[in-house]
Amino acid sequence: MNLSRFACAMALSLGALSPVHAAPLVLGDQVTVDNKGGSVFTPSTTGDSNGLYQAVSFKLNGNSGSANAGLFVLDYKHANTTWTQFLSFCLEPDVYLESFDNPYTVKSFTGAGYTVGALISELWGRYFGQVNTDTKAAAFQVALWELAFGTTDKNLDKGDFKLTSGGDVKNTAQGWLNSLNGTGPMAQGLVVLVDQVNNHERQDLITQGPVNDVPEPTVLALMALGLVGLGMSQRRRAKAQPAA
Repeated sequence: MNLSRFACAMALSLGALSPVHAAPLVLGDQVTVDNKGGSVFTPSTTGDSNGLYQAVSFKLNGNSGSANAGLFVLDYKHANTTWTQFLSFCLEPDVYLESFDNPYTVKSFTGAGYTVGALISELWGRYFGQVNTDTKAAAFQVALWELAFGTTDKNLDKGDFKLTSGGDVKNTAQGWLNSLNGTGPMAQGLVVLVDQVNNHERQDLITQGPVNDVPEPTVLALMALGLVGLGMSQRRRAKAQPAA
C-alpha cells in the first residue's frame, strides 16, 4: 500500500469541535459513512498538528505492504439525521477506506463473524486511553491488525499478519498484546459497522455506542466514540495483493 493512498490510515481532522448530538447506533441499523471534513488524521492534544499516526510495514498472508497506522476520525449518519464525527481505526491494512461502500449495517461481534471480540474489548479497555502520541496510536492500530488476522496467537512475528517494521511501535504493540489475559477492563458498547458482505474489498468498522454527546476535542474525552475497522482471516476471502 502506497503511503500517499488511503487504506486503513485515513481520517478527518477534528478541528475545534463543539458538543454535537449523535444518533445512537442500534443493532440492525444501517448507516452511511463518509469523510466530510476532507482532511487527514486526528490532531493530537499535545501540538502534533499533522495527526496521530506513523508509517509501518507488514506482511499480510505473505504479501508485503505499508500503511500509515494511527487514529482517525470519520462521520456517520442514519437516514434523515445529521452527520456525527467518530474516532476510527480499521483492520484491513491492505484495503482502501475510501470510497466508502455504503450502507454499513450495525452488528455485534458475533453477528459480524468475529470470534476475537473479548480480546479486542480488553485491548480497548486497557490501552485506548493511552493513545495520545504517534507511537501509541500506531501501536494500537497494529495490535488490532494482529488480533484481526493473527486470531489468538498475539504474536507480531508469525501468523497471517506480521509487522516487518520494528522500533517503539512494535515493542509497544507486542507488550500490549502480551498483557491480554482476560483479567483487564473490558470496553463496553462496541459494535461493528459491516461493509457490503460480498465485496472483495470489504472494510468493516467498529465503534463504541450508543453515543449521545461529543465533548471537547481531546483524545481521551473522545473515547466513547472510538471506531475500529476489523478484518478477520477466518471469515475472510483469500486476501488480494496489497495495494501499491
